[in-house]
Amino acid sequence: MSNIFDIWEYVCHDRPMFYDLNYIGAHLKRERSEARITQAALAAASGVSRATINALENLKAKDISVNTLSMILNALARQTALPDLPDLELIKKSQPSFDFPYVWSNTHASDELLIEKVLERALFKDVLTLCAHYGIPKVSAVLYASPLKEDAILMRTLLRMLTNIQKGFADA
Repeated sequence: MSNIFDIWEYVCHDRPMFYDLNYIGAHLKRERSEARITQAALAAASGVSRATINALENLKAKDISVNTLSMILNALARQTALPDLPDLELIKKSQPSFDFPYVWSNTHASDELLIEKVLERALFKDVLTLCAHYGIPKVSAVLYASPLKEDAILMRTLLRMLTNIQKGFADA
């Protein structure tokens, strides 16, 4: 679905001073509807409230952060690119616990959002916990689907961690 990428192009590359939320909302609504994804399912997959998605799609949103928009578009892209995956709510398993409250404000955060938040902080102990719980392939997939891949220093650090974790698992 190229229109999701049109929205990304508008947000990330054109870098306007003010975003046209009517443009973004209208395109988001059309793409989500064509993909037959409910607002609730998109909210669960993105970690953003359904009310925020609803306000954006119905042109009621006054403003939205780029991070929030990024989470919504990433979730929509993942769900449209991989439509054969079961609904995230159905496959959700218990999440690992951490000393730091990564998704404390969202009690129904998806596994992908939790993984992204842990990777963003880049603490080896927590990345190791993620890999032990979800597996290195899933953690890597979330990393490459997230906006974190744009930060070269963070990406180099995380890739080094994942390589060392993979070596450690192979030796175990």
